[in-house]
Amino acid sequence: MITTMVKAIIFDIGDVIVNLKPISEKVLKVFQPEDEEKFWGTVNTEAVPLCKGEISLLHFWRTLAEKMGKSIPDHVLKDLWAKDCNTLVSFNEGMHEIINSLNQTYKLAILSNTIDEHAKINEKLGIYELFDVIILSHEVGLTKNEKEIFLLVAETLRVIPEECVFIDDVKKFIDVAHSVGMKAILFKNAQQLKSDLQAFNVLV
Repeated sequence: MITTMVKAIIFDIGDVIVNLKPISEKVLKVFQPEDEEKFWGTVNTEAVPLCKGEISLLHFWRTLAEKMGKSIPDHVLKDLWAKDCNTLVSFNEGMHEIINSLNQTYKLAILSNTIDEHAKINEKLGIYELFDVIILSHEVGLTKNEKEIFLLVAETLRVIPEECVFIDDVKKFIDVAHSVGMKAILFKNAQQLKSDLQAFNVLV
């Protein structure tokens, strides 16, 4: 069986390149869900219009609070995911080194479901400077729930999907990447990522 050579590596940002745990803990403290895994699944689903730039951050949290039967003041909700992000967000251990290593041989891209507030913080952290292509959901009006955004990033990189490896911490998005022909890795940590990349004959 002939495998297509990898020419491009595509990264999610949150909980892949950067550690969002401190921010996530603030959200959990406010919402106090009975089932954290179910809660984050709901957040990912409900955040689609937010990440497309169709609703505000406050509207998103209000809707989520209503669905959960929670009464949370607006002044608390409007700061979630925004306040102190610039001091709470940091690179995941080992990821800066991996990205710098891959940059010598491969085209690199960001593909992220994100919002304007977070995009500005990531820019200040210097994350975007490490990549050739940046595709952000709120700028293109597409999210990783849709095949079109994966085809868009491949086209912008000037490669075919089969020449790409996509890295994300959410299985649902891994499945969408697979559906367009991309190779994909479900991220756990930097050490596991290096091993999985090497399985695709990626030099890292």
